[in-house]
Amino acid sequence: MNKEGIAVDIDEVLFPFLDEFIKDHNALYGTNLKINDFPSYEFSGTLGLGILDTVERVYSFQRRLDQSKIAPFQESKESIAKVASKYDINIVTARHPQFEDETVEWLNTHFMGNFVSTTFIGFPEVMEKPLTKAEVCKEIGVVALIDDSLKHLLQCSEVGIEGILFGDYPWNQTDSLPENIKRCTNWLEVLEHLNIN
Repeated sequence: MNKEGIAVDIDEVLFPFLDEFIKDHNALYGTNLKINDFPSYEFSGTLGLGILDTVERVYSFQRRLDQSKIAPFQESKESIAKVASKYDINIVTARHPQFEDETVEWLNTHFMGNFVSTTFIGFPEVMEKPLTKAEVCKEIGVVALIDDSLKHLLQCSEVGIEGILFGDYPWNQTDSLPENIKRCTNWLEVLEHLNIN
């Protein structure tokens, strides 16, 4: 019997991207940024830069980052293995395709064999043919997306794809969620929501 598909984001769901970015940025630029300084995951407001300059600063950081030294979030390894026993897992990330090789290597190191596909959509402002995560999720036929971004989940919700809002971050706070989006603050709550033991 074929398994249903589920999509999973990388940054802030499996990988502590902002923690690493903040450490690097503070060391390089003499700033004193903290996670609470990011009420939006669009970093331009916090950094005081235009969109393209912000994207270049983020990409520059990613080029310097040695991902092999970064551990995934607590319980994510075991949880992903459990989810993969019930669903086909598809990675759908806003990372740029230029970072695909090192990202896939990191995923294979920590989550070997648990993903059936990876899609890198990049930031829309710098992509020739921008795609939304909702478009990708619909195209690959998943039933749900696990993501820390409310924007991506709301777009999925509009096309009938369930959302799991991951984490309790400054940038994903809201007073109410549509019926088909559920907040899970950690991987154990994700497993509980999906009825996986």
